[in-house]
Formats: sequence, structure tokens, C-alpha cells
Amino acid sequence: MNLRLFPGLNNFRGITRESARRDVLAGLSVAAVALPVGLAYAAMMGVPPVAGLWAAIAGMLGYALFGSSRTLIVGPDTATCTLIAATLTGMALTSPEDRLVAATGIALTVGVGCLIARLLRLGVLANLLSRPVLIGYMAGVAITLALSQLSGLTGVGLRNSGLIHPFLELGRRLPEIQIPTLCLGLASCLLLVAVKRWRPTWPGPILLVVGGCLLSWIFDFPNLGIAVVGEVPAGLPGLSLPVRLEGVDSILLGAAGVLVVSFSSGIVTARSFAARTGEHVDPNRELVGFGAANVAAGLFQGFVVTGADSRTAVGLVAGGSSPLVSVSAAVALAIVVGLLSAPLYWLPQAVLSAILLLAAASLFDAKAFMRLARISRIELAFGILAAVGVVGFGVLQGVAVSVGATLLYAMYVSGNPRDALLGRLPGESVLGKLHLNPDAQPVPGIVVWLFESSVWFFNADAFRRRAREVMNQAKDVQWFVLDAEAMTQADADAVEALYELKRELDDRGITLLVAGGHGQFRMALERSGLVKKIGRDKIFGSPEQAVEAVERWRQGAPATLA
Repeated sequence: MNLRLFPGLNNFRGITRESARRDVLAGLSVAAVALPVGLAYAAMMGVPPVAGLWAAIAGMLGYALFGSSRTLIVGPDTATCTLIAATLTGMALTSPEDRLVAATGIALTVGVGCLIARLLRLGVLANLLSRPVLIGYMAGVAITLALSQLSGLTGVGLRNSGLIHPFLELGRRLPEIQIPTLCLGLASCLLLVAVKRWRPTWPGPILLVVGGCLLSWIFDFPNLGIAVVGEVPAGLPGLSLPVRLEGVDSILLGAAGVLVVSFSSGIVTARSFAARTGEHVDPNRELVGFGAANVAAGLFQGFVVTGADSRTAVGLVAGGSSPLVSVSAAVALAIVVGLLSAPLYWLPQAVLSAILLLAAASLFDAKAFMRLARISRIELAFGILAAVGVVGFGVLQGVAVSVGATLLYAMYVSGNPRDALLGRLPGESVLGKLHLNPDAQPVPGIVVWLFESSVWFFNADAFRRRAREVMNQAKDVQWFVLDAEAMTQADADAVEALYELKRELDDRGITLLVAGGHGQFRMALERSGLVKKIGRDKIFGSPEQAVEAVERWRQGAPATLA
């Protein structure tokens, strides 16, 4: 098969018989979790329940053929499904069939939009996600996922969210806790931990699902007050192109918002898990993968899918390491929907909650926070902000707040770059920073000043301010060497700042020399006339060359140009 047409097939390379066995078993675990999740999201959106399973099946197969991540699982997502539900309600659609037609139209539009974004190479926007944000996001998802399982483990339908409120509510409603459900949930957690520790090659989630269904059927768990998944609709979808002429404007508008939310959520999930597994995720390839997944979901009567953190976590915990996990999960769901939907009626919700709780525990990486603390406290703060934001305000809002904070910090750092005065190191020809090298001495009559950034409109004022402070502090100086080693770019504000520096130095009777500078910075000096203004004989390749030239001039010898 042509790998250029199906680039995701590259991720199937290197699969061994043993890894394939693990991937298939992991796929069954993913299917066990994806099934009730798909039904729940479909019900929330007011479309036929089985549409959630169709979306998961088609989406996982589409992503497996075109996506860039080996381990990411796609499926319905809270944020995107909420937006779709609001769009459908705004279109005044009431019947599940009409809402499904519109939802499939949104999925197709989102899929095509992703492919167009790939052509425009908009995946670069994913670079706004720093590692501290990804670490914090994953921790926030782990906490949120764990807290969301309190209802399933206790049998109490908790209404509050966040970090503290669910526990406070549960404390007020202690008499409502279903003891059989709680015991089953805790026993399921202990079983999963025991299997992982003493029999790590065993498929713990699958054994738990099979055993839970069997016990539920034998002891009639519903009559004991233990909630089960319930009726699972049967039947596979057919290929269908949604045709709906009315409400196209609403579908396009809704799809635009869903596209932004689904890609943002999906790429955060993909990059976060990639950081844990050590693989590289190409954002532009992810656009193709998400586009293919949503086109497939739309054509097979599903709705929008994106990166699914809980299902991806379950796959990884179960030992999955390739897209074969997605394929086997899709096949398992198809078999269940087509042939085996009846036994899943007995699957206890507490069993699913236990599987998700253990998956959440595996997502929280305390060592990553400790590494951030050793590297940079400000980056640790960004990671904590991302985690708290995800738990307190939701995934997208939390990530948006933390990304905004990191961008503001980046702008602050870029707007206030470091600078240093350079001096000669004893016995050496190279120059070193005076504040870092106590033995270094200023070169008599020469100021060598390093500005550790390109000059842009947002830091031009900082450049002017620090240059004046350096000039004011200098005494008995005839030469001012600007070390431009860090300068690769220059805009109009930079050129004007350099002109001002030249004029002020001329007024003080000090000669300006420029050392270093690269690419477009040098080009800007040429095009603006600054090279002519400064003098070509006063532009050098390094500050050492500039200082050497000044010393030759003092001795009456000609200087060597850079």
C-alpha cells in the first residue's frame, strides 16, 4: 500500500508478535472504556446513542491511517460535544435524526477545515504549548479524570466539579453512598493494582470487564443497587453523505468554533502523551490525522472526534505502543455493536470507574514537577497554573490561561533582554563578561557592550535605556563596541535605535563600532544606510576583532576588516 497516501501506516512498522499481542489486548481495554463514553456523549447531544460508537469506530480507523502519533486514541470529547450540542440547540433541531444529520455535517466541515489548515501549515500554532504547560495539563487531566470517577465508585450522582467541592458534596451526602457499589469499585481498583504489580503481562482491564459482567449477571447487580451500563444499541452504520440545505450558515459557524476547540484539545493531548512516551508529534501531520478522523466520522453517521485523554491513558497503561491499539479497539467496538451488545448490559459502572481511576493515577508525573522545580521556579509556576486551571476552569480554559501567562512572560523576557559589559581575561585574547569573571578587566578607553537579543519594536526602548546607562557610566572612553553576536533580525524600530545610539555617541566624541550580527541584521544595516553612516571599516566579525583593530589604530597601524 502507498505510504504517501496513508502516512499513518509508517507507525505500524516495527510491530513484533509480542507487541502486537499487547496492542490488541490494550485495544480491547480501550474499547471497554470507549463504549459507555460514546453512548454518554451521544445522549448528551441529543442524537441516537449508537452514533457515539459509530464516531469512535470511524474516527479511530481514520486517525490510524493518517495520524502522526503512535499512541493517541481519538474519540468524542467533552468540550467539542458541548459546543456541538449548543449549536444544534441554536438551530432549533428537536428530533435525534435531524440533530444527527447536522452533527455529521459539522464533523465533515471540521475534517475538511483541518485539511485546509494543513495546507496553510497552521500547525505551527501548536508551538505555543511549552513543556511546563503540557506537564501541568497532564496533571490537571489526571486529577479531573480521577475526581470524575467519584460518582461511579460511590453511586452518588455528584453535581459539583473542581478540586474541593466534590469532596464537600460527598461529605454532605454520605448516607447516599451505595455500599455495594463502593465495595465493588474498591475491589476492582485493588485487583488492577495487584495484576499490574504481580502479573504485568496479564490484561487487567479486560479481565475486570469480563469478570464484572459475569458477576453482575449471576448476582443481578441492578437489583442490588449497583449501576450498570444498560442497553447498548446494535447495528453498524452505512456510508452516508449528510444533505441538509437549511441551516448551512449555522453549521459552518458552529464548525469553525468546534475546529478551534477540537484541534487545540487534540494537539495538547497528543503532545502531552508524546512527552511521556518520547515520540515526536508533527502538528501539521496531526491536522491531517484529525481531518481524516472527522471526515470518516461524518461519512459514517458519527460526530466530531479529537484526542481522547482517558482512552489514550487506558491504552498506554494496558501496554499499547502502536496504532494497532486504535484498530483493534475499533474492530472490538464494531463486533460489540454488530453482534455482542447484549452482554454489555451487565457491565458495572464501578468497574469502568476503577479502570479510569488507575489510568488517571498513571498520568500524574510528580517527577516532572520536581525537574521543573530544579530547572526554573517560574516554569514550575506555569506547570502548576496549567494543572490548577484545568481542574478549576476546564481543559481549554486552563490551557488558555497558562499559555497566555507563558506568552506574557516570554514577551517580558524578550522586551527586557540581558546585557553585559565585556573585558579581557588574563592571559587570553577572548573577552568575557565582567560580572561573571572577577579576573576580567575592562579594556582601557574601550566599552564593549553585549545586548543579548535582536532589537525589535518591543525591546527597542530597553536597548536605548541600557545603552544610555552604559554611556553615562563610562569614563575616559573613546570607543564604544556594540557586540551584536546575538542579533539576527532588525526592524524599523531597531534601525532607528541604532541611529540614535550613533548620534548620541558622536555628540560625546565617542566612536561606534559594531561587532558580530548575522543574516537579516546585517542586511538591515546595509539597506538603511547605517553601514555607510558607521563606516565599513568599523564593522567587525567579533568583539575581539574590534578591540584588536582599535589597538592597532592607536599604534598607527591599519586595521583588518571583518
